[in-house]
Amino acid sequence: MLVVKPSTLAAAATLAVVSASIAYVLWKQRRHENASSKAQSRKASTGCCTNNTTETSTGCCQNNSSGHNGDDAEESNKPVAVRILYGTHTGTAKGYAVALQKKLFALNVAGYAFEPSVVDMKDYDQDNLEHEQVLIAILSTWTGGVPPESAMVFCNWVQDMAQDFRVSKTWLKHVHVAVYGLGNSEYDENFGKASKALSKHFSTLGASRLCPRGVGDDNHDQTAQFDTWSDHLIASLCEQYVILQKPATADADARNSKVAGWKSQNEFRRQKRKEKAAANGEDNEEAMWTAEDQMNEIVLELDQGDDSDEDGPSRRTKGNGVVDVEDIGVVMKESEAAALSREMVTPLQRKALTKEGYKIIGTHSAVKLCRWTKHQLRGRGGCYKHTFYGITSYQCMETTPSLACANKCVFCWRHHKNPVGREWRWKTDDAKELVEGAISRHQTMIKEVKGLPGLIQSRWEEAFTVRHCALSLVGEPIMYPHINEFCRELHARQISSFLVTNAQFPEKIAALEPITQLYVSVDAATKDSLKAIDRPLFKDFWERFLSCLTQLKAKGQRTVYRMTLVKEHNMKEIDNYVELIHMGEPDLIEIKAVTYCGKSDASDLTMQNVPYHQEVRDFCELLCAKLGCGYALATEHAHSNCVLIAKTAFKIDGQWHTWIDYDKFHSLIQAYVTTLLRRR
Repeated sequence: MLVVKPSTLAAAATLAVVSASIAYVLWKQRRHENASSKAQSRKASTGCCTNNTTETSTGCCQNNSSGHNGDDAEESNKPVAVRILYGTHTGTAKGYAVALQKKLFALNVAGYAFEPSVVDMKDYDQDNLEHEQVLIAILSTWTGGVPPESAMVFCNWVQDMAQDFRVSKTWLKHVHVAVYGLGNSEYDENFGKASKALSKHFSTLGASRLCPRGVGDDNHDQTAQFDTWSDHLIASLCEQYVILQKPATADADARNSKVAGWKSQNEFRRQKRKEKAAANGEDNEEAMWTAEDQMNEIVLELDQGDDSDEDGPSRRTKGNGVVDVEDIGVVMKESEAAALSREMVTPLQRKALTKEGYKIIGTHSAVKLCRWTKHQLRGRGGCYKHTFYGITSYQCMETTPSLACANKCVFCWRHHKNPVGREWRWKTDDAKELVEGAISRHQTMIKEVKGLPGLIQSRWEEAFTVRHCALSLVGEPIMYPHINEFCRELHARQISSFLVTNAQFPEKIAALEPITQLYVSVDAATKDSLKAIDRPLFKDFWERFLSCLTQLKAKGQRTVYRMTLVKEHNMKEIDNYVELIHMGEPDLIEIKAVTYCGKSDASDLTMQNVPYHQEVRDFCELLCAKLGCGYALATEHAHSNCVLIAKTAFKIDGQWHTWIDYDKFHSLIQAYVTTLLRRR
């Protein structure tokens, strides 16, 4: 029995689409050739001669052109060079560039000799730009709508060329370009901004556009969007294949020709500089070429060729059959938004999260087994919540009802594989089903660790009864529209709730019903540092942040500030932290060092940014001194590099009482729910 893997089916489907596109283009090309052949036959039957021909004594037309058929045949077989540039921060753009390269190579089977090459923008030689035949740029977007760091130099250079009055607006008239951007639509006007600017600058310099700019939104199926755009691009390349094979222009050949004894202005200037350098004893190599030479070279060459140019800078090459839209990305976005509901997690995100060990629940939730659960099952100690609040780590479940987040924090250990959003606009799963699904998957993972060396059997059996739930796995749990119902389902099963929010939804905090412990992440103490560290989607992120702290003060339950210290980022803002603490007056303050999870394309953090535990302690002691007598160091968990500061009200007769009486909590929350239902 033949078993076909899904990946094989996907590859076959992709090949079928490309083959269909090629067949369509070939059909149109043959139809055009047949029409041309019939027209030539009609001309031949009239016996008249066309341009560049003379009539012989026999009445036939003879071509007087100086061209050579052999040379033409050789030129027609010359492959078309396609340069695929990518600018990336997380590697997505590079992946798409390689995928496009494979598609173009596959076209050789159909008789289209494309020669694609993939180059990182940071490694690209800018001097080659004007000599390219086809240039395809795939560019991601970083914070503030700027290109990623690897593409910054190239994009800034193209911008400088476009804005330099000395550079002709037809400098790239022989280059055919296509631009595709990557980003997230939640960033509004910054969505795909870098690719939009690059495309505009190419157009300003006279480049011919092969197809409209595309934009991939990582809140949707980005791969499907790119495939749609690349199909349009390939169709355009095939339709213009003959044009792309021809030499640039006759005037370009004329400029490249040499007259004996004649030197261009640049060559003359360079020779003089070389002679002067030799007279002064300087290094000739350094004197031969400068940045000014490069600019003047471009200006002089273009000045010599401008008179013969007939095409304006706004020229656009558009082949028949290409969809006439201004922006394919925008069209795809609008069509997808027309759907009544869609799933939060795209196939690509689901694959990435699953690979990292997340068990996806429904369409927007997940659960994962914490390493501290495994540790305590083997008798190796519990997590900091055990030390601080008395939870049983091997009976704690880490989950989230919302994988989406409103921030893209630089120290996020999820490497930004999850969706982002500023509001809930996805298909919504039932709260009870999510809780049941989370518990079921958690229990399945407990079963899977039975063979761990050193496993304590009694603890393993108790681990199937979940007693605590950390709603801090990934994303922003408070975004889930039914978060109150979700927490009630937990409490009804005698499961305590520890919910962490990223301080961007003050109205959600205000509407939240009592839970075991409510956290607010305080990642920085100033507006600029918060923007740099959290990379929030909201424009009014600072105002929202402050409002969340104010709402926390009014909650009337156990509240916590969670502060993450990152060296060279937020450890020098201690006076500002004091102001924020006075604003929210949390019962407890968790201060921990940033967790380094290895190299990530989405972050530039290294081990140098991780403070030592003693540095965290020193920071906490100084903070307590500035806060006054209301707060003091309560306890610490050195393994987690974390220190707990608590209000002195928790210290009775010299003993700290930060542990939670969970039985008492469940009794009180049940009374609250009963009273709430009666009022309704």
